This record gives sequence, structure tokens and C-alpha cells, in this order.
Amino acid sequence: MTGGSGPREAWRVRIRRGADGRMLGAGVLVSPVNVLTCAHVVADEDDLVVDLVEVPGTPSSRARLVDGACVPESEGPRGDVALLRLATPQREDHVATLRRMAFTRDRPVHAQGFPRGLDNGVWTRLTLFGHSGAEWLQMNLRSETEQQVRVGYSGAGVTDDATGHVLGLVVAKYRDSAAGLSWMIPVEAVAAHLPMVAGWVVGDTGIDPLFTRVAATPAGNADWVLDWLGHRARGAAVLVVSGPELVAVRQAVAASGVRSDRGDPGGVDLALDVSGRTVDEVSRRIVDRAGLLTSAVESASDRLRADAPPVTIVLDGVDEAEEPVALVDEVIRPVLAGGGRIVLGFRGEGSAGFSAAGALVAGSVAKRLEELGRRIDVLPDDTDLPLRLIVLRQAAKRSPVLAARRLDEFESAVERAERRARRDRSVDDDRGLLEATRAGANRAGLGEDVELAALYRRADEALRADPVDREAAHAAVCAFQDAVRWAREAGEDR
Repeated sequence: MTGGSGPREAWRVRIRRGADGRMLGAGVLVSPVNVLTCAHVVADEDDLVVDLVEVPGTPSSRARLVDGACVPESEGPRGDVALLRLATPQREDHVATLRRMAFTRDRPVHAQGFPRGLDNGVWTRLTLFGHSGAEWLQMNLRSETEQQVRVGYSGAGVTDDATGHVLGLVVAKYRDSAAGLSWMIPVEAVAAHLPMVAGWVVGDTGIDPLFTRVAATPAGNADWVLDWLGHRARGAAVLVVSGPELVAVRQAVAASGVRSDRGDPGGVDLALDVSGRTVDEVSRRIVDRAGLLTSAVESASDRLRADAPPVTIVLDGVDEAEEPVALVDEVIRPVLAGGGRIVLGFRGEGSAGFSAAGALVAGSVAKRLEELGRRIDVLPDDTDLPLRLIVLRQAAKRSPVLAARRLDEFESAVERAERRARRDRSVDDDRGLLEATRAGANRAGLGEDVELAALYRRADEALRADPVDREAAHAAVCAFQDAVRWAREAGEDR
């Protein structure tokens, strides 16, 4: 990154209209003769010029769309990518490194755009936050002082601060500039839309052949695994499966992989056959997939222990790894501590590795139950959740491995109760606001106003309905509040 914070990123380009020089957006040099950008930047243009702004003295080049390589945005949101071909080849050492990578929240990144009047480009620093829809990732500004992503940033490469690799393209911004939000389409989704780009992408694809050889349409007994994998936002958790259940897990991973190819964020980050693998080999796969750097004196295992990423991984054949116990203690335990969601597959039972995994599950279940207990404590007393929590704790003492499978269902019940409580609190808040507004109206001498009385009755009836339409009731309260304010202002004017 320029401006004293890093080396120039020679691959950054700006795209403008040839006839009048108008700035259209940004792009990434992905080969000596190809530039990646957004479809909406170039889709309606047939006179394009590309400049390598970070390499002074480099001649500009005419460019055209590659046939069949323009994918407009579609519902989801999905797509909005295009590939250009340059008339003038550029130097090989100016080409970007595109990297597929498992998403980790709050990862620092940066980008350069070309808003109107700022032809030389403006930098902004962002963090990756979370999936938004089918493919895109939400990005937040790191601070209020950062440049807003706006028109002119579309197509800009989003660069990982740690590795310098391009993780995706800026595709959109939120219209409310005060929010500081924008979106990126990840490299993995770009390559899915434009297969010709895949040859320029580095990074672990994440899925071993063991999982791709099975049917991508899972049998019914794989549904629960898919559901469990889809709850990655709930954070640290671990499942142990063995014997025939491994088939269901493999089918679930295959189905999840298909969803990931289509941009669905519910897929696993890494699914490995670890039979015969060493601790360091497995660690290296996780580190590479998460885009973590290691020093010359630091092993991949050391890196995981120091800063494990919150990834979703499936490991098959744990008991057939070179050192099953060490794998659980030195790899799985740090990943779980880092917020990872993990499925451990055993092809047999009774091994030392199986026992170590069981102990890990027990600790994880106890921690989640403790947290769920704290959440239940602040809920109203009119639910059966405390009793269900007692039963689940007793089940966890008998078999933590089986209890772990019931935790997501229980947490879903807790979340539903929390939503109900929030709705009830909002109704109580509106009731308080309605009565406070009425009291203020009475003090202002508006107690006999017929129109205000009708608005009050409407809001009161909406709040007393069973069930309460929360949005309609809130709107009615706000209408009464506005009418009282206007009536008081009108009285003051007189």
C-alpha cells in the first residue's frame, strides 16, 4: 500500500472511457493481458482505457471485454464481475496474486478507488465483517476518519493487509454514507463465475477428494449435519461422529461444497482426510486456508496455538492420523479455542484419540451450557428453558458426545425466547412512550382535543391487541406523538 505503509501494488488499475477520459472505476491486473473488474463498470462501454496508476511511466492500454466473461449482478446478491483483455501487454511482475481464503471476521484489508476529481486514487482501510446474501461479504470502515467507499471504487482489489494478496473486488457501497458499509465479492466466487480466472488463483480449495467422490445430494440422515454446519455464526462447537455416520458427514460436506461453489456461505472452510497425516501437515492446511503467515522459525502448529482462526472444518479419519491424540490436543483444541466449529470423524471407536476427542467435547458442551444458562437467567420466568437446561446438563454428564448434537436445537429455542422478550420489551417501551406523551398533552391543555383523543385510542388498542402487531402499534404511537408535538408547536406560534 502506498503512502509509507507498504510497497506499491503495481497491479492496481483505473479504468476510464477513451473518448472523454471519464473515470469509470478500478480493476486488478491478473495476467499481463487481463484485468478483472465489476460488470457494472464496463458492461455498457466499448471504448475502454486502462492505466497502471501505481507504476509511473507505464503506457496506458486500450481494453475490451472478453467474450462471455461479463456476469452482471443478480439476486442474492451474486455476481457483478467482468474480465477485460488489454491491447498492450504489461509486465509479468506487475500481476496481482489472487487468493481464495476462508473468511475470518474483522480481518484488516485495504482498497484504492478513483472518485470523480481524484484521478490519482484514494485509499481506504476496511475490515471484513460477514456474509451478506449469497456471495458478497460486508466490509466496515476501520474508523470514522477513513475514506468512504463510493462511486469510483467499484472493481477495486481488496487487499489483505497480512499477505498483500487480493481477496476480492469492491462491488457496492451502502447509500447511507454515514453507515460506512460496502461489499466485496470474494475471489472464490469470482472464479466460480469466470472459470478462466481459476488458473490465476492460489490458496487451498479446502475440500479433499474423499468428500467430492460421494453424492452431492445427501440422504435424509445427512440433513442434521448440514443444519449443524450452517450454524457457524454460533461459534465454537465440536461434534464427534464414527462408523456409518461418516457417510452422512461426507455427503453433507459434498452438498455444502456445491453450495459454496454457488456462493452460499453455509459451506465448510476445510474438509480433510487426515489418515496418515502428521500434526504439522494438518496444521499447515488450516493455516494456508485461513491465510495466516508463519515466520522462518515458527511452525504451522505454533501459529495455530498462537492465533487459531474461527474456521469451520471437518476432519475424517482422526483415529488413523499419525498421532491422533496430538492432533486433538495440538490442532483441534486451539482451533476450538479460537471459535472454530469442528466435526471429527472416527473410523473406529475405543482409540486414545477417541477418548481425547470425547474429553474435548465435554469441555466444549459444558462451556456452551454455562453461556446458555446466563442467557436464560435474564429471560422472563414464563418459559420451560430452565427445566430443559437441567435435563440437558444431566444428559451431558452421561454422554457429552450425544448432548453436543442437541445444543443447537436448544440454542434455537433460547434465541426464539430472546426474540419474544425483545418484542415484549418494545411493546412495554411503546406503552410507556404513549402514556408519557398523553401526560404531556394534558399538561399543555390538549386533553380535550378530539383528533388527539382518536389517535391515542388507536395506539392504545394496537398495544392491547392479542397478538400485538409490533410494527403497527409502534407506528400508531409515533403518529400520536407527532400529532401532539405539532399541536403544541401550533399553540406556541399563536
